[in-house]
Amino acid sequence: MRLLAEIDARLYVFLGLTEQKLHLYKAARAISFTGDGYAYLVLAALLLVVSREVGLAVTLSGFLAFAFELPAYSVLKKTFKRRRPYLVVDRLERIHNPSDEFSFPSGHTAGGFLMACIVSHFIPAAALPMYIWASAIGLSRIFLRVHFVSDVIAGAFLGTGFAILSLSLLGY
Repeated sequence: MRLLAEIDARLYVFLGLTEQKLHLYKAARAISFTGDGYAYLVLAALLLVVSREVGLAVTLSGFLAFAFELPAYSVLKKTFKRRRPYLVVDRLERIHNPSDEFSFPSGHTAGGFLMACIVSHFIPAAALPMYIWASAIGLSRIFLRVHFVSDVIAGAFLGTGFAILSLSLLGY
C-alpha cells in the first residue's frame, strides 16, 4: 500500500508541476466546471431536442445511475476520509478550493464517466469525444491539485459501474 501511495504522490507532483509550467489553471478550472453537473442537464436537454427517444433514454438512464452513484460516492468519501493531496504532499501548494473535505473518489470524474458511458451506449459515434471529455475532467481535478490519480481512476470506475447498472436495470 505504501508503494501505491508513493506512486500516487509522484504522479500528483509530476502533473501539478506540468500544470504550473504550462499555466493550465484556467483551462483546468473551465473543464472541471463542466463536471459540476450543469453540463449533464444541458446535454440531456439538447438530446431531447435532437431525438426525443434518445434524449429520454439518456435522461432516464442518467437519473437512475446518479440515484445510485451519488449516495455510494458520499459513503465512500465518509468511509475512506482520504485527505486532499495538497494537505499530504508538501511539494505543491493549494491552488483551488474543493467543494468538500475528502478526495477519494473523484465525484467530478465519476459523473463524467457515468455520462460518457450512457451517451456512448445510445450514440456510439459520440463515444470518443465523450470519453475524452470525461478523461479531461479527471485530469483537470489533478491539475487543480484536489485529487490524486487513484481518486480519479476510482471515480471513473464508480461512474462507469453505475452507468452499466442503470442501463442493465432499464433493459438497455
